[in-house]
Amino acid sequence: MLFSKPILRKVLGLVTECWPSLRDHSVATQPPCLQHRLFPATAGWHHLRLLGFRCLHESYLGYEFEITLEPGQHCFHPASTLELQPQNSYSKIALWLTQQQLTGCQTVSFQTKKVPLCQALACVDLLNTGQVATVDLSEWLALQGLMPRGRFHVLQWWQHDNSYTLHCQTTDCLSRACYHWLRQQAIRFQLVYVRHI
Repeated sequence: MLFSKPILRKVLGLVTECWPSLRDHSVATQPPCLQHRLFPATAGWHHLRLLGFRCLHESYLGYEFEITLEPGQHCFHPASTLELQPQNSYSKIALWLTQQQLTGCQTVSFQTKKVPLCQALACVDLLNTGQVATVDLSEWLALQGLMPRGRFHVLQWWQHDNSYTLHCQTTDCLSRACYHWLRQQAIRFQLVYVRHI
């Protein structure tokens, strides 16, 4: 087995502790973490579920792909450039917390906000953090890099009944890194931050 049963129980316990939409309220014994937005709607950010991703082809101008997103509460009108901030999946954050022997709902300072640790880790590059030293977690978070944010040219887009599909193209090294995250690590129905600029 890749993980022992005790480790898996701890990971699943952290997932249901930190993200209330995944817990069974009939058997919940502790209140869940309060949910916070790391990137504000006032700056144009939407927190949307990723419904699909499809590679198209590569040219000298960059990688082309299609991405499908839920529409969100407000009508989302794609513009000529789409900015996307990747986000770690719930299970990946819970596994990392378990490995570090940390709890997810302790409050930390992150990007001028007081948020639960599990949510502060959403956009942190967990692959390159290493072992957490016994220091103030807010100070440690301030030293961590975020996952690569991509800016993509929107070549075409289509509106469906409950989603948007955008035909996009990478623009630079950061957008290519974000593209590879979408291709290799993104999970269907997970949340990402997006805005049109």
